[in-house]
Order: sequence, then structure tokens, then C-alpha cells
Amino acid sequence: MQISTKSKDDVYIIEILGRMDSISSKEIEAKLNDVIEHNKSKIIIDLAAVDYISSVGLRVLLAALKKQKERDGSIRLASLQPFVRDIFKMTGFDRIFSISLDQEEAIDRFNDQVRI
Repeated sequence: MQISTKSKDDVYIIEILGRMDSISSKEIEAKLNDVIEHNKSKIIIDLAAVDYISSVGLRVLLAALKKQKERDGSIRLASLQPFVRDIFKMTGFDRIFSISLDQEEAIDRFNDQVRI
């Protein structure tokens, strides 16, 4: 599992490569907490290279979303693979998270949100 980060405008993008399971989730959770604590209000988590997510991975994402909302920030997910998207639908997480087709769409939605 690998995590890479980048910024585009005022949006912080976290790209995850590999499985989000009980082994990798601790590292992902630490990274998300670090980003949130550094007051990044707009975060995209790109899951294009994630082919598996466990309940522990879902919990990490949900906890990060909760922390981010407490700070008046937001998290958008982008580029979910079919299996991961199915998990989000089965668990109802697709109604909790804002999910975009790709990073560009997620950034556009952040920008649209500002204009409203």
C-alpha cells in the first residue's frame, strides 16, 4: 500500500494505491489525521488504485469525514473502482460521502460549492 499527496489550488489530494484493510488502515488513518489537523478544509481521497476495502477501511474514512465536518471542512472521494463502489452502495456509504468520477470533477464540485 502506498499513499501519495499533492495540492491543486486550495484542494489537498490523497491518492491511495493498494488495499485498504486492517494492515494498511493504520497508515491511512495517520495520514488523514495529519492532513485534517493541518487545517486542510478541502480534501479529495482518490481511490482509483484501490481494488479492495474492508470494514476497517470504511471506518477510517468515516472517522476522517466526521473529524473534517467538525472543523467545517469536507472530504470528497474520487475514482472508485467497481468493487469499491459496490461496497459503498451495499453499506449505504454512497449516501454519506460525496463521490465524484475523478479528481477534476471533485475539484469542480468544491469550486461550485464556493460559488453558491
